[in-house]
Amino acid sequence: MSETVNGLLADLLSRDTHCVWSGACAINVLRDQPTLARLAEHLPEIERATADLDLGGALFSNNERLRQAISTLRAQRDSLCRCWLYPQFLTYDPVEEQEAGDVTVLSNSPPDWNMTYRCRCNHCGAEYEVEQGEYHLTWWKWLRMDNAAG
Repeated sequence: MSETVNGLLADLLSRDTHCVWSGACAINVLRDQPTLARLAEHLPEIERATADLDLGGALFSNNERLRQAISTLRAQRDSLCRCWLYPQFLTYDPVEEQEAGDVTVLSNSPPDWNMTYRCRCNHCGAEYEVEQGEYHLTWWKWLRMDNAAG
């Protein structure tokens, strides 16, 4: 296994809440398909090791980062497009997803704390309406607009 896979797997299996949270956050932004595939092979171990952990969090539960990482690995294992994850979590910023090459922002309302975007997945062609909101943190709610395979 690669150093990255070994390191992330060690973090996720450690039961150390900071290491698990850190590993989960790293997976959530990881775009390297071979590394994700190797990690996905260990999903049963990861799920067992993290099932009863409370990762804390003040404004936003850190367990959501872990749930997102596990969902990312499941999507990889099941050959689902990355955009399949967008409606499930409030942390996918369309601008960051565009910078990573995963979506194209087709349109957006004037910049403000609350705005909307229209995006297309660069991998499967699915289109989304994205609502950006802000309370104590900025969040994005993705709504799939078409029936493209994802």
